Amino acid sequence: MTDTNKLLSVLMRELKREPASVIPPPKGWLTVEQIRKELGLAHARNASTRAADLCKRGLLERMAHQFKADTGQCHKAYVYRPMPPYKSVRDASERLVHHDAELVPHGWVRIVELSAKLKVSDVALRQRVARANLKPRYYKTPRGVIGLHRNAYYREADILALFRKR
Repeated sequence: MTDTNKLLSVLMRELKREPASVIPPPKGWLTVEQIRKELGLAHARNASTRAADLCKRGLLERMAHQFKADTGQCHKAYVYRPMPPYKSVRDASERLVHHDAELVPHGWVRIVELSAKLKVSDVALRQRVARANLKPRYYKTPRGVIGLHRNAYYREADILALFRKR
């Protein structure tokens, strides 16, 4: 074998070999690069920011993990795993709006919903509510693909009392 062939064979072996300095994350924990691939993001910095935000909101659990770079130097980075009831980071990310939404108590409705139920225009219903001086409570609820909004809710019994015959 010539010197060039020997050099090429050694180089090919080195390229195929997995670096011994790689410390895998614990089972069930995901690195930022794995999160980036799962969410389909372009850069690791986007995945890191998204994961930190989800962790702050209580959807992901975070742990510091030590790893070695290819140079052999040790570093620490965060690894994440979804908190129950979420099975994956994608699931937690998609259900973020529903997680932050406030629960509306039973018996409270929006005027638009009740107007459809009573078959009365929402303008007429709003006028009756204004004349009766009913005060709303505001709850953050999801609305469409836009996200969370503060919506006015009224007690259904109070509005139905406006329609009773006297």
